[in-house]
Amino acid sequence: MKRQIILIGSLLLLVTAINAIACCRNDSQPAETADSTQLLDEAQLNICTVGVIDFDTLPEKIQEGMRSGKGLAYVRSFNDDLNKVMRVKLAPGSTVGLHSHDDSSEIIMVLEGCGIAIFDGKTLTLDEGNIHYCPKGHSHTIINDSKEDLVLCCVVAQQ
Repeated sequence: MKRQIILIGSLLLLVTAINAIACCRNDSQPAETADSTQLLDEAQLNICTVGVIDFDTLPEKIQEGMRSGKGLAYVRSFNDDLNKVMRVKLAPGSTVGLHSHDDSSEIIMVLEGCGIAIFDGKTLTLDEGNIHYCPKGHSHTIINDSKEDLVLCCVVAQQ
């Protein structure tokens, strides 16, 4: 349990650092007039002011066949210009379709459950607490081959 908390903390620290940099870039731009100002939604305001993404406050979208995969994925996500941070729950037997990261990289931490990743044609076991990394220029798919939900925290960083 202690190892899992350290891993989750490390991933959240990475996510916070990436998003803090993005927010600082946005804050350094000159202020706009009230007429042209775009209001930040609650999730953006939360991450930019205190560095926290509370997935439970974000709307859940149900995707059938995520990235041309099969089955159901329940996704809560935060997006800005540089990053996408998601909590994804894959139902048993569901997959995230094979895709390549041509202009991004992805870090995936297994929060609950187990499954497999196929990374550049190699099959990798994913267990609770593991982190899978797919760098720019590589491809992968995620498969929930278990009888329980597979819950992931995914960070896609544009490069």
